[in-house]
Amino acid sequence: MTSKYPHTDKIKNILRDKADFVQQDGLNYLIPYWQRFAEEYADTEDLIYEWQNDLDTREIIDKIISILSDNERAKIELDLKPIDTAVIEKTFEINECVWGDREEKDKNFDRQKNWYYYRMNQNIFDNEAGEFTKRR
Repeated sequence: MTSKYPHTDKIKNILRDKADFVQQDGLNYLIPYWQRFAEEYADTEDLIYEWQNDLDTREIIDKIISILSDNERAKIELDLKPIDTAVIEKTFEINECVWGDREEKDKNFDRQKNWYYYRMNQNIFDNEAGEFTKRR
């Protein structure tokens, strides 16, 4: 795997409890994974636990870019913008956090910062009928 993105000891520390392949490649794995999610699964996934795990990818990316220099962060955010836009276009906003109230409070998820945890596709929404409501 090529190393387009930084993979420093600080980044490795953030990833210390993640899967080996995530620890090994960091953003060089996570950003392509997020792109694949945007292209192939954002509008087709139908299992909530898979959805939550896929969205966790974006949260890990956020944790990493928060410790980077302004210049590195700006470059990565530029790469993320079209990917995030694709996810937004294939989903809709919901009132609840996909992880539920308790996780939302425990992890201090915020609708602006962690926008991806407040979005869903129609398949997930239909399969989880009654658990979530669309934001109007």
